[in-house]
Amino acid sequence: MSSNLFSFETDYMWDTVAENTIDQFALWRQKGRLGFLDLPFNREMHSDTIQLAENLLKKNNTLFVAGIGGSSLGLRAILSALKDDSGGKVVVVDSPDSKVIKRAVAEATPAHCAITVITKSGGTAETLSIFMELRRALGSTASVIAITDPEKGELRKLAENKGWDSLPVPSNVGGRFSVLSPVGLFPAAFAGIDTTALLNGAAEVVKDFDSKGINSLAGRIAGAFLSKFQSHPVHVFMPYSDFLYDTALWFAQLWAESLGKAESLSGEKICTGQTPLACRGPADQHSLVQLFMEGPADKTVSILTEAPCDSSQPKPGKFSGISSMSYLEGRSPDELRMAEADATAAALSERGTPVSRFIIPEINAEYLGQLFMSLEIATVLSGLCLQVNPLNQPGVERGKILTYKAMGREGF
Repeated sequence: MSSNLFSFETDYMWDTVAENTIDQFALWRQKGRLGFLDLPFNREMHSDTIQLAENLLKKNNTLFVAGIGGSSLGLRAILSALKDDSGGKVVVVDSPDSKVIKRAVAEATPAHCAITVITKSGGTAETLSIFMELRRALGSTASVIAITDPEKGELRKLAENKGWDSLPVPSNVGGRFSVLSPVGLFPAAFAGIDTTALLNGAAEVVKDFDSKGINSLAGRIAGAFLSKFQSHPVHVFMPYSDFLYDTALWFAQLWAESLGKAESLSGEKICTGQTPLACRGPADQHSLVQLFMEGPADKTVSILTEAPCDSSQPKPGKFSGISSMSYLEGRSPDELRMAEADATAAALSERGTPVSRFIIPEINAEYLGQLFMSLEIATVLSGLCLQVNPLNQPGVERGKILTYKAMGREGF
């Protein structure tokens, strides 16, 4: 495995993260609050995850995944970026919509299907509703795998009572930080994805952070993002590859839920946050970039691309006499896509929009693991710099309570 990390650069100046933030990060880590940092090195849990996926593949060709938010977005990012045909089929169902579920199971052969239900708390209403509907549609003979808290919660009790296979979400790993736990890795392994490479890439980022601190890849991302956090309330995250669009959606949850907070760590009312916006390049050049270029100057833009591909000289041919087409002849669509990424970045920069660039050598498991871990560390560093708790989500709880009340759940 290459020890090189992907490239991150900006067109604007920024200050490094304060050293006392690194100290606070280290204290939270020492207290066991940052369990996501340990995931790349927990090889026993990874081995159990792979073994269960391999056993399931012996008699099943399709795995339905019931989950929502942190239990599905990271998995979708992995599958979109890395899925090939070497493993089983994974179908993620993350909407409690009976029509969506009906369509998802329409061509399934129940005898060869399994269901994974993922909820850290064991009580997420949407996830359990989806699971119950999948169970009804596929029948009680479908294998069930529960991925939940290792000790507590009703799903944990149910799995033990029913004798279902199960995997843990470590108690100190929150949902939006769980992509490199069995939440993401078990379905990914079933799909034939190299989960070892994902963890190896993430481990390189942790090692880089441990040795370089504020000057590490994750530290630099945090410093750059923080410098525009207050002045530019919208953060556009724009991959120039459809394979990475779900990664942008994963980042949107990570950034919004971690840093959108009403109170500081000391209880002061601050109501801070930066709205992340996932975009598709080049498609959104023909929709949203007009707004970015000539609308309010309230956006910072992060562009994610692969390394530039080899260029070739246009070769004359049947379109040589057509000016709108001849310059494209002999050039791949990938060359055009990369040229558009560079052009968009340059145009936005000329306009005065702060632009950062993530450039990965190629879309593979190692670099995706690096991307996940670097953004997770940068998010926690940013939260501590802002003096908010990046691990909780109190704003989500009120909606849950009102939903339970509306549905007549006992105790609500």
